[in-house]
Amino acid sequence: MPETPVHIKPLPPGFQRNMIIVTTLFVALMASIDLTIVTVALPYMAGNLGATTDEITWVVTMFAVGQAIVIGITGHLSRLLGRKVLVLTAVTGFALSSVACGLSEDLDMIVFFRFIQGLFSGPLIPLSQAMLIDAVEEDERTKILSFWVIGVMGGPAIGPLLGGYLAQNLDWRWNFWVNVPVGTIALILILTFVRKTPHLNVKTDWLGLGFLAIFLSTLQIALNQGDNLDWFGSKSIVILILMSGISALIVVMRGLHLGSRHIIDVRLFKDVNFSVCCVLIGIFGSGFLALMILGPLLFVDALGWEASTAGMVIGIYGIGGITGSFVASRIQAFVSMRTIFFIGCMLFSIGWYLFSRLDENISMWQAVPAGVLIEFGMLLVFPLLAARAFTNLSPELRDEGAGLFNLVKTLGFSFGTTAVGTLFYFGQRSNWNRYVGNISDSNPATGQYLNDLGSVTYDTKMAYMGDLLELQMQILTISQIAEKIAFAMFILAFFAVFLGDPKAKLKPA
Repeated sequence: MPETPVHIKPLPPGFQRNMIIVTTLFVALMASIDLTIVTVALPYMAGNLGATTDEITWVVTMFAVGQAIVIGITGHLSRLLGRKVLVLTAVTGFALSSVACGLSEDLDMIVFFRFIQGLFSGPLIPLSQAMLIDAVEEDERTKILSFWVIGVMGGPAIGPLLGGYLAQNLDWRWNFWVNVPVGTIALILILTFVRKTPHLNVKTDWLGLGFLAIFLSTLQIALNQGDNLDWFGSKSIVILILMSGISALIVVMRGLHLGSRHIIDVRLFKDVNFSVCCVLIGIFGSGFLALMILGPLLFVDALGWEASTAGMVIGIYGIGGITGSFVASRIQAFVSMRTIFFIGCMLFSIGWYLFSRLDENISMWQAVPAGVLIEFGMLLVFPLLAARAFTNLSPELRDEGAGLFNLVKTLGFSFGTTAVGTLFYFGQRSNWNRYVGNISDSNPATGQYLNDLGSVTYDTKMAYMGDLLELQMQILTISQIAEKIAFAMFILAFFAVFLGDPKAKLKPA
C-alpha cells in the first residue's frame, strides 16, 4: 500500500471537469445550508418536543461541535479511507442522521442525532474545496473557487429562508428530511464523477484526537451557551474555557513534536502564507455571520418588517456577493492580491458604516446598498484567499490544508456569532442604563411628552414610552455594533502588507 498519496492531475476543460465542479458545489451547498436551516424553526421544534427556548439551542450547538471536530481531522480521514470513500461515507451518514433527526420524539434524541449529523457533515466542505483545487490548474483556481465560495457562503444565507418556509408550510421535521433527496442526488454525482485517491496505511493518534475533541467541543459549547449562562459569571463557562485552553495547548505541543504523525499536522501553519489566509478568512467569516444576525434583528425584530420582506433584502445582498466573487476571478491577472484585499476590506468597512446609519424610518430599498457593499467586499476577497492559501502546499497536503482552512473559517463563524450576541446583550443593558435610567415623569420634558399622548391612562402612556425606548435602544445597539465592525475592517485592510509573494512549496515531512 503506498505511503504517500498519488497526486490527482488537473483535468482539461470539458464535461468531466465541469461535472466534478457541479458535484463539489452541490456537496458544499448541501453541507453549508444545514449550518443555519434550523434557526428559524427552533420555536416550532421547542413546542413540539416540550423544550424551553434555552434548551432547544442545543440542537444548533451540538451540530457545530460535531462538525468542528471532524473538519479538523479531514486530512487524516482522507488518507485513512481515500477521498472518494470518505465523501461517500459522509454524505450517506449525513442523510441517514437527517432522517433520524426528523423522527426524533424528544430533546435528548434530536440533540444526539444533530451531533452525529454534524460529524458526518464535517468533511464535506473541505473535501469539496480540495477536489476543486485538484481539478484545475493553479492559474484557474480563483475563478473556480469563486463558485465554491458562493455555495459555502450562500448556504448560511439560504438556510433560514428555506427552513422557515418548510417549518411554516409543512413541518419542522422537513428541515431534516429534505436532505434525503438532496443526499441521494449527491451520492449519484459522487459515484459517477469523483476520482479516487488511495487509502494509506496510517495510524490514528487517538490521544491527539481526544484532546482535539475536548478543545473544540468545550470551545463550541462555551461560545454557543455563553450568553445563556452569563459568561464568566457562570462556573460552567469558566471551566469549559479553561478545559478548551489547556487542550488547545496540548494539541499544539503534541502537533509540533509528532508532525505528520499527529491527528492534525499543525506544522502547516509554519507556512506564513497559509496561516495569514486562514486567519483572514476566519475574520471575514465572522463579519459575514454578523450580517446574517444583525440584518434580521434590525429588519424583523426592531423595524417590524415581514419576514418575507427582510428575506428579500438579504437575498438582494447576495447579488452583491455573487458579483464580487465573479469580479475577483477576473481581475486577479491585472491587480495585485494586496490591492484587491485592501479594496475589499474598504468596501466591507464602508458597507458596515452605512449599515450603522440605518434607522426606523428607512424603506426596504434604502437598506440595500449597505448589505450589497458588505457582501461584494467580502466575496471579492474570499475566493482569492481560498486559492492563495494553497499556493505553497504540495498536493499531498491539500486535504489536510483544506481541513485546517475550513476549521479556522468555522471557528470564525462561531466567534462572530458569539461576539455579536454578546455585544448586543451587554450593549442594550448599557444603553438602557445610560439613556433611560434617569428618565422620570418629574422631568419637564418627560411630562410634556406624556401630556402630548392624549387622554389615555397613565399606565398606557408609560407602557407606550417603554416600548418606544426599548426599540430605540435596540436600534442604537445594532448601530454601535456595526460601527465597531466597520472600524475593525478598516484596520484589517492594512494587513494587506502580509500577503506577500508565494515561496517554495511546503511538503510532508
